[in-house]
Amino acid sequence: MPTLSVTTRSSAEIAADALVVGALRGSDGPELAPGHGLPRQAEVHLQAVLAALDATGDLGEVHRVVSVPGVRATTVVVAGLSRSEAAEPDAATIRRAAQCAVKSVASKAAVAIALPAGDLARVAAAAEGAYAGCYSFVKPPRSARGRTAALTASGSRTKITVVSGAGQAKPVKDAVARAAVLGAAQDWVRDLVNAPPNLLYPQSFTEAVKSRVAASSAKVTLSILDEKALVKGGFGGIVGVGQASSRPPRMVTMTYSPQGARGSVALVGKGITFDTGGVNLKPVTAMLGMKADMAGAAAVAAAALAAAELGLPITVRGYLCLAENMPGGHAQRPNDVVIMRNGTSVEILDTDAEGRMVLGDGLSLAAEAQPDVIVDIATLTGIQQIALGRIAAVMG
Repeated sequence: MPTLSVTTRSSAEIAADALVVGALRGSDGPELAPGHGLPRQAEVHLQAVLAALDATGDLGEVHRVVSVPGVRATTVVVAGLSRSEAAEPDAATIRRAAQCAVKSVASKAAVAIALPAGDLARVAAAAEGAYAGCYSFVKPPRSARGRTAALTASGSRTKITVVSGAGQAKPVKDAVARAAVLGAAQDWVRDLVNAPPNLLYPQSFTEAVKSRVAASSAKVTLSILDEKALVKGGFGGIVGVGQASSRPPRMVTMTYSPQGARGSVALVGKGITFDTGGVNLKPVTAMLGMKADMAGAAAVAAAALAAAELGLPITVRGYLCLAENMPGGHAQRPNDVVIMRNGTSVEILDTDAEGRMVLGDGLSLAAEAQPDVIVDIATLTGIQQIALGRIAAVMG
């Protein structure tokens, strides 16, 4: 995974493979944004190159320039920072520009970021964006050995140095360290979502969580219910959804409970590792991409572990409701009736409404611990888009 550090050195003196600076719209074309730290000869050279390239300075625009005079870095990457609705780049803009810029040089071993970072929020944003720009999914190995590892680690080893205009006192270093924790958590979610469904299923998802927790210094405990324990525990929703699959369901509880916790939060994630729709089979085009129906559980797993690694002063419990929704001789049918964890009886009308079934059991289990807050996270693809459009839906 990438590494993050912070410096107050002049960007021109940093011997990196690539140096990222920003550009803003100007009356006569793009202008280098404040905070670049480059000598006059480098600034003049870059301005001339940007003019020759008809650059605009718009957010998302990236230009790579080699052999810039007065700069030790091999390549200078100029990232656009201007949005129509904001004259001065805010933290969100810095984050996005850093991601776009680093993505263009993600294969480089060392990258320095000299975007406008004059306060703590912008320093953190530059670090977060740069980390995200390094992401690439590891190609699964040919052999069975190491498959779980392939689901838990991204490939980049880029060293990222953020040039800070806010100094490098403890709050700044803490912000960059936090960005590294969040970046690693987000990359893990991406790895899990990108994994093919023949490699990621309830048991391998569980093993990936166990491996990740074991490799972390954070104090997170795991409770894992297999298919027999789920039946015994009365989890009729998740058992019914997963009963036709050759890969039986799991309920994984991740618990982080520090001493003196000032509250408790429960996160419940939908983890359908593949959703065919069951006997109410989806159309072919609607089934593509259903490997990502476990993204809610992936987000919960990463958030719970990140909370522990950051040492947040609250108790966090993450509930991963993992099942594979398949057709078959053992599949549940419309008009079946199942009993949920909390004793509620539910008649199945559509086996493709499996998310509410696994989440119902997860929410019931979460409520038993009497947390202060419960948040459920799911890829409620069809109905969510009908209700809200392409907007994330979170129920609390």
